[in-house]
Amino acid sequence: MTGNFFIINPAAGHGRAGKFWEGIKDRALRLAPASGFAVTGGPAHAAELAKEAVLGGAEKILAVGGDGTFCEALEGVLAVPAERRRAALGAFPAGSGCDLARHLGCPRDAEGLLAMLARGTVRPMDAGRLQYTREDGTPGVRHFINIAAFGLAGDVAHQIKEMGKPLGGTVSYAVSSLLSIAGARAKELRLKADGRDISGRYHLGVLANTSSMGGGMLVAPGAKDDDGLMDLVLVADMSRLALARKFPLLYKGTHLASPGVSLVSLRRLEADSDETVYLNIDGEADGRLPAVFEVLPRAVNILTP
Repeated sequence: MTGNFFIINPAAGHGRAGKFWEGIKDRALRLAPASGFAVTGGPAHAAELAKEAVLGGAEKILAVGGDGTFCEALEGVLAVPAERRRAALGAFPAGSGCDLARHLGCPRDAEGLLAMLARGTVRPMDAGRLQYTREDGTPGVRHFINIAAFGLAGDVAHQIKEMGKPLGGTVSYAVSSLLSIAGARAKELRLKADGRDISGRYHLGVLANTSSMGGGMLVAPGAKDDDGLMDLVLVADMSRLALARKFPLLYKGTHLASPGVSLVSLRRLEADSDETVYLNIDGEADGRLPAVFEVLPRAVNILTP
């Protein structure tokens, strides 16, 4: 197969992705010869479809959904290292969070996305590799494109997993974040950043490849996605009131100037704790510490406007 291949998650955005695809399907498939599409049938299916598309010779693979759909497609592309350079991954944002599309400046309307598909730029982008501990205690390995976080962000992801996103991505993440802050307690973390010990008591750690998380929180506004580095944003031990006051600053990207918030650029982070510390991987609850986070420089080709 040559041309474009679309992976549609019909459940993304409370069904918005499926309706969006039906509205653009005919025009999208006409843009390149031998284009095709498939609809996901459940968790991890997008990864299988993306892998098959790469092996089949697809030039562009478009994830129609949210960040979760794209991240699954990323897994499929990275699973075939010898062939992945021939294909580019693109985001057709139709989910609830869509932080990758926000970071890349992807349009949200049909006309803009079709124009991006026809005339967009393909460039390499870093990805993250994570060795972590699954909920059942077994070791796991997966990748991420936006952020991998632990502490409060992990707690938020677990709440979202239980309650869903009934208010949409941005508002649901905000409400869940405030609920988590109300019961927040810093935890003692053992951290090594490129071998340097930065252990301490922290509420939150976010390893950011891109600028945005949680439906528009500018957690790392200066992050560069192709420099072979990731920005580690740490929030140290402080009162819940202080946390609540800093929270609105996340949406402006001005939190980094606040006392107790720090940033370090790194290639590898080792993280562990004697307490249970949950993970948030590209907005999804998945596993806990201990974990090792590594940058994969320019690991994937990305379609941008």
